[in-house]
Parts: sequence; structure tokens; C-alpha cells
Amino acid sequence: MSRAQGRVRRGTVLLIAVSLLAAGSAAVAGAQEDFPAVDQPGVTDTEIQVGGVVTDTQNPTGVSYGPAFDGVEAYFDYINKTEGGVFGRKLVLASKRDDQLGKNREEAQALIAEDDVFAALPLATSLFTGARLYAEEGIPAFGWQINAEWGSENNTPGPPNLFGSAGSFNCFTCAQVSLTTWVPTKIKAKNVGILAYNVPQSTDCALGNKSSFEKYKTAKVVFDDESLAFGNPDFSAQVAQMVDADVDYIVACIDFNGIINLRKEMLRQGLEASMVLPNAYEHETIKENQDFLDGLYVQTLFAPLETNPKPEGAKLFQKWMKRTDGRISENAIVGWINADLFVTGLKAAGPDFTRQKVVDAINKTTDFTAHGFVPPVDWTTAHENDQDCMALSKIVDGKFKPAFAKKGKPFICFADNAKTVPKNPEVK
Repeated sequence: MSRAQGRVRRGTVLLIAVSLLAAGSAAVAGAQEDFPAVDQPGVTDTEIQVGGVVTDTQNPTGVSYGPAFDGVEAYFDYINKTEGGVFGRKLVLASKRDDQLGKNREEAQALIAEDDVFAALPLATSLFTGARLYAEEGIPAFGWQINAEWGSENNTPGPPNLFGSAGSFNCFTCAQVSLTTWVPTKIKAKNVGILAYNVPQSTDCALGNKSSFEKYKTAKVVFDDESLAFGNPDFSAQVAQMVDADVDYIVACIDFNGIINLRKEMLRQGLEASMVLPNAYEHETIKENQDFLDGLYVQTLFAPLETNPKPEGAKLFQKWMKRTDGRISENAIVGWINADLFVTGLKAAGPDFTRQKVVDAINKTTDFTAHGFVPPVDWTTAHENDQDCMALSKIVDGKFKPAFAKKGKPFICFADNAKTVPKNPEVK
């Protein structure tokens, strides 16, 4: 169901470190320089306008993706105020669309045809049926790569103009070494239970995890139910069967609401089993539900804000989110990273930038990290990438505590097509 539980491949990246002093100097220089006219959608003499689509008001997962807008706006405010914008133009999030889950293609079409923006960001949606429209238009598009459409059919490389926050290739059904399959070796779990809804986005996740456990044998799958109806809060029968099967580790390809209902039933029946949760780096929700979620693990594509020492990108994010009164959440961080990558490509494209020049510039970038916020991404291969790096946190007293990583190195990395599960994987 989630990109984080599917195969996500990525490689190495360029650290772009701009001090506030140098940025201030650049702002002054930029104000005095004449920049060429640019004949592109969403570009005026004073602004570069972008727009995004998120699943907000009708999001059934229990977590709104709306804060992705806040992350983009905070990053734009940072660039506009410290550097005077880019090439003499302010960055503006001019369009904010809510696809209400079932209208992603319609909102994508409207963003392209009606809003006339230069780039599409953020794109943080439960479904991504509009993906082909962005690809056909050639518009630079940046978002949260939890959907299969960020890749292409038959697990081939995805469109070159679609940029996820840490790579853009997904293979949910592939057997792979990942945090999900590696964690049982660290906590000595033996018996796995897998749960999924009866929809492709969820069953593909279950298939990929079953294949991974079968190939790498880090634990044994003893229970598998992929017939759950979306929105059904009753897990009593499944939990009872997992108790009988001595399950001590669960892979749940379900939404956040489902996870909470599942955990309540597990506690009621006395099932002690650990889990690695995707898409769950939500401080308020975790705190509110700590009685049910304490002791579980959460994986992220970015360095958690609790990382010590904190990456420069995380420091900037917190500073500017506070200044703009933004809502801090997983999607706010994704929106910030999307904006950072967009600006990186825009600057590399040069003052006579076009959409295609921005796409080409990013796809030549070999070491993007959003100032250390994400593991190194090599965009020359990231549409078909060969490395999976994530950070892992443990929920302790309703808070996130970095797990199994080294100080200052939050990312646990696994090579693509590994023959065995490494006892001590590379950390970055």
C-alpha cells in the first residue's frame, strides 16, 4: 500500500550548502542584475508560479496531506527573503488543489490547463491517476512517491520529469532487502503476519513482502490475509488467528486508521508483536495514540527531526516553518524537500530557464541531499535507482527516538538485488 513498504531504489547526491551570509550577498547582487525575459507558463518578470495537488479534506487514511503546501511555502519564503528569489523573481505557490481522493486526474488536468503554472509541486496524493498528464505535458513535477505511477508500467524507469522526494522508482511486488525485512533480525522476531486490503495498492505491498521473506528468510510468514475491506475497523478474527499462529511481527499494508484499530485489538487480545510503520511520522497523532503505538517503529525517507546532530536541512526546515506558522508533519517535510529540489534544478538551468532545462538539470545532478535532509540521490539513475536508504525511529512515550543508526548517520542503506541480508548494513 505504501511506497515505503515497496521497492524504492535510489543512489548518491550533491550537498548544496548556502550560508545565510552568502545568501544575503546573493540577494543584493541579484537585485542589481538584469535577467533575461523568460517566455514560459507561470513566469512573469517578477514571479515564478507553481501549483500543487494534495489529498486533504476527503483523505480516508487518518492523516491530512495538506501540510505539504506549508512545507513548500516555508522553503519559498526562505529563498525569497534570504536570496531575493531566483533570477530576480519571487517564488510563489499560486495554486493549491485538493483532489478529495477520487478526483486526482481532474485536478491534475485543471492544474495544467487552467492554472498555467511553471511546475507542479507539491503532489502528495493517496491516488495518482493524473501522473500520465504531467508526463505528457513535460512539466517538472515534484511530490511524495508513495504511488506506483511514479515509476512506469512493468516496473520500468518512470517519466524523467517526475521527481519524488528521495528518488522516483517504485516496485511494490519485488523481493528486496528493506527495513521491513531487516528489522526482524535485530529484534529476534520469528513469525510474520501480513494484512492487506483487497485493493491492488494494498495487495501489491503484501505480495512484495511475502516474496521478500521467502527469498531472504529473515522470518517466516505464518499468517496472511489480503481480503480486508477498506475502512473495516474490526480486526478481531485476524488477531485471534495471529495469536494462535504465534505471530511476533506484523506487516500491515493498511492505512493509519487501520493501524490504530489493529493495535487496539492486539492489546485487547494480548498479542505482542512489533511493526514497522510507513507514512506515520506524525507527532500529534503519535502522541494522541501513544497507548496503542508505543514500542513500534516508523520508517522515513528523510532524517527525522530528532536526529543528533541535526542536518542543516532539518534546522532550516524547523526555523522557517516556525516563521511561517506552518504545520509540521511528514508531508510538510516532503513539501520542503520537493521545493529544495525544484530550486536546485531552477538555479542549475540558468537565467534563461525553461521547463525542459529544469528537468534536464535535475537529471544531471548526482548528489542531491536537501542539505542533508535525505540520503544522497543520484538523479542520473534515480528513476531506476539501485539503492534503498531510510531512517528508522522507535515510538517511546509518544515521541520518536532514532533506532539502529549511528550518531549523525540516520540512514540505513541496502544494496539493490542483495543476495543476503547484511548483519550490519551501511549507514549514512
